[in-house]
Order: sequence, then C-alpha cells, then structure tokens
Amino acid sequence: MLDSQSAAFAERVWEVASQRGNNAPKIANDIMGEAFPLTCSQARAEGAMRMLRTGIISEVKRILRNRHDVMTQTDFADRCDAFAPLVSDLRSKSYFVESAEEYVAVPDLIEDPDLLNDARQFMRRKGRECLAEADRLDALYTAVTGYSCASDARGEVQS
Repeated sequence: MLDSQSAAFAERVWEVASQRGNNAPKIANDIMGEAFPLTCSQARAEGAMRMLRTGIISEVKRILRNRHDVMTQTDFADRCDAFAPLVSDLRSKSYFVESAEEYVAVPDLIEDPDLLNDARQFMRRKGRECLAEADRLDALYTAVTGYSCASDARGEVQS
C-alpha cells in the first residue's frame, strides 16, 4: 500500500471509530470493501476473504493502538502530575477493554477507573495465558532435546 493510501486508510479507520467505537472487527467490516474493492473481489473469488479480513483487522488494531494525533491527544499532566511517571513507563497509548470491546486511550482509562480495571485484568489474563504457553513450550523443548528447563527469578528459562 502506498503511503498516501495508508494515510487515507488510517484516516478512514479513525472516522469510523468515532462513529462506531474502537472495535476493530466492526471497523474492518465497514471499510474493507470500500478501501480495497478489487482485492476484496479477488479474495472472494479465491476463497481467501477470511484471511484478508483477518489481516485488515490486524492493521486496524495497529492503527487504533498507535494514534499520533497531536490535536486530540490529551496531556497526561492535565490529569494529574502524580500519574506522569506511571504513564511514561507504559508501552502503549491505549489498551484493550474487553467489556467495551475496544482499545481505550490511557487518559480515558485514567478518567474511568472501571475501564482501567477491565484493561489491567485483561492484560493480566493474557499474560498468564502467555506464561502457560511458555511452560508448554518448555515441556516440548525438554522432550525434544532431553534437557531440563528451569526458570530464573524473572521467569526467563535457563537450560
């Protein structure tokens, strides 16, 4: 996709998000046929529509997570100076809130502790899922190599 097309796509994502919320699958469904008519037609003909939709949803999620719109971005200092060090340590500008089925910007999470709680619980649950999968990979590694895996205090595997 050319840079001008990428910018137009991102702009359309934000336009639809302002009307429907930050729900990536809904946004993708709304704009993919209009944004990529030939690609959608070809994907439909080749039976690859689901794969195309999955890729578009991923791109929509990336756009929703990485908004760099200075005009609408809230200064965290406006919320509370005490939050600034905590916010600067965060790795993202928005987080997924399961109950809202959308990514919510950190300033909005600060304003609504219920959404913040949902976002942090979702992130913790995903973290536990990742650790459980890492444990399964450790077991597979042990079976494949015959070496035992042990985790250090930080959870990093030592073999």
